Order: sequence, then C-alpha cells, then structure tokens
Amino acid sequence: MSGWRYIATRLNGDGTEVFLSWDVPLQGAAIVDDLSGPGGIAGNISPEIARLQTVDGDPVFLPWSTAIYAEKDGHIRGGAILADLSEDGPRLSLDCVGFSGYLQGQPYTGDLSKVGVDPLAMARELWAHKQKARGGNLGMVLDSTASTVRIGTAEKSTEFTTGTGEDVAFDSGPYVLNWWSTHDMGGEFDSLAASTPFDYQVVHAWSGETISHRMKLGYPTLGRRRDDLRFMVGENVFVVPKIEYSGDAYASEAIVLGAGEGRKMIRGTESTVSGRLHRAVVVEDKSLTTKQAAQKVAASEVKARLGDADIDELVVREHPHAALGSFSVGDEIRIDTRDGWSSGLSLWVRILSMKTEPDLNKCTLTVARVEKVT
Repeated sequence: MSGWRYIATRLNGDGTEVFLSWDVPLQGAAIVDDLSGPGGIAGNISPEIARLQTVDGDPVFLPWSTAIYAEKDGHIRGGAILADLSEDGPRLSLDCVGFSGYLQGQPYTGDLSKVGVDPLAMARELWAHKQKARGGNLGMVLDSTASTVRIGTAEKSTEFTTGTGEDVAFDSGPYVLNWWSTHDMGGEFDSLAASTPFDYQVVHAWSGETISHRMKLGYPTLGRRRDDLRFMVGENVFVVPKIEYSGDAYASEAIVLGAGEGRKMIRGTESTVSGRLHRAVVVEDKSLTTKQAAQKVAASEVKARLGDADIDELVVREHPHAALGSFSVGDEIRIDTRDGWSSGLSLWVRILSMKTEPDLNKCTLTVARVEKVT
C-alpha cells in the first residue's frame, strides 16, 4: 500500500496543535478504526529517531502530548494520541490510543442532575466537561445528533401490574454525573452509547493547513448498506474466511428479564420453530421497564441466535469492487464465496473494526452477520 506517511504533532490542550514531523519513519504500522471504540495506531521506530527533539529542546515523542496521524494519498486515515513508548530490543514501540479513548478513566469533577434528557446530550456534556479543563481541549467537535430516548425521572418508587397480571416494582430517579461517583467518563460515554443505542466514530480531516477532529454520532447506527460494493473470496478477499456455525450461541427461545425483582420482574419472551431442538436463553437487562421493551429485545435475540452461518473476520485487498477507503466501520457489505466452496455462501456482514497494515499490504476487518448486530 504505497502513498502512506505518518505525521507527528504536539497537542497544546487548547484545541490547537503544532506540527513536529511530516514523515515519521514508523515501521510495522497498524492503524485500527473501531465502530464505537477508540481504535489506535501502533508501530516501531529506531531509538535514535525517538530521541529527536523539537527546536525548543522538548522530545518529539511524549506520551499524552504527541499525536500521530496516518495519511494516504492526501487523506487522513487515522489519528491517535501517544499513550505508551517502550523499548523493544533495538526498536522503540509506540502505542497510540484513538482520540475517543481520551475520556477513558477520566473523572467528572462537577455535579449534574437531569430529568427527561436526551442521552446524546449527556454524551456531549461529558466531552464538553473534559475539554473545558485546563489543558484538556483536543478541539473535538461532536455531531448535534438527537434521539427520541429520554433518561432521568423525578425520584420515586414505581409499582404497577402488567397486562398479564404481573406486579412490578422498582426505584427511579434523575440521571446524574458527579465528582463522588462518576470516575470514568469514557465508561459512562460507552454505557450511554450501548443503552440508547447510538454509534460513534472519530474522523480526522485536513481543514486548510490544520487538522479537524469530528466525532460522528449516529442514532441508532452509523454506516449504510453498500449495494455498490462487494467482497468476493478469491477476488478481493485473499484469505479464505472461517465459517462459524456456533452451537453455543443457538437458541430458539429468548426470555428477557428487565426491571424489578422476583415475580415482579418485567419479562418478555419470543420463540420460533427452527427445525432444530428447542433451546432457550435468558437475558437480563435492568434498564427495561416495560413489557413492550423486553418483548422487542427478546425478538432481536431470537433473530440473532438462529445458528446460521457467520463470519467474524475478513482479510481484504485493494480491488475496484471494494476499494480501500470506499467503505467504513458501520457499513453493511455482502460477501460471496465461489460455487463449490461452502455451497456458494452469500451473506451480509457489518464492519465493526478495520485494521490496516500498510507494510503487509492488507486490511483485516472484524465483521458480524447483520442479523446479530442490528
């Protein structure tokens, strides 16, 4: 994969950055782009390069100060913050975490309580709080995406009887962020993403002579079905993928248990006749406070657990049918196998993660059958 270069900058913490090197000699680079995860960049450099200094005498490579960007053909394909620099024999290893990982392990230092608020507004509040801290501004801009979900209620104890005669009891209250209990804003952000749900992805792009940082927020998902692209084994998929038929994951009935305790728990069930033996799975989710919500989750669980053929990894190469850079995490793409191999299997998969290794001229995709992740 020609046309790659690696750029180093100094993050100033006020939303700006200074360019330190336009051509970092990163070897064995791996650029990872995760859907709703930090991703990152890893690689090696020689000790002599690692000890380079700026004109002010500061080291070029400084954890939680240096950013590394991977650029190909004028487009930034990944960006990350140097988190660890360690000696590995004759080389130094760089481990850089994607910009969304900046919130991980970071405490909320204020006191906030909200009723009937959009979870996406609270996700933006977490980033706004961190970037208001002295030296904490990455210049990250979050999308203004809104959802129909609302969290936080007036503090009260709730008791009711469902339409099937079940008694339900649970406590509810405002959505809170505070200094004495919110010690990991990254974990809280991911919790909001999972429960709403929404997807997120950080993208970096040239904006004149500077680099912009945007967090895309998609409710309920990012990406789209790509009818214009395809993966074909032996064409642009050059390692035969492993086909899984997981018996452990198979279930023909799902029982979903929500809020409440004992006989008063919210419950939803869904079953299907699959032509196989009956197997049931129990899923617990205390955030479900209505039978309708539990029933919806049960239906999705059964759909995802029918034990159909699945693929979790693809190794792809540059090809007009799906050129590298033409698809992104979150996209759904069809994969076809040739007749005579796995009975000419054809299925739609969703891209969950992309690992690009320019020196090896390959891109490894973590994928899942769409029915399992929608």
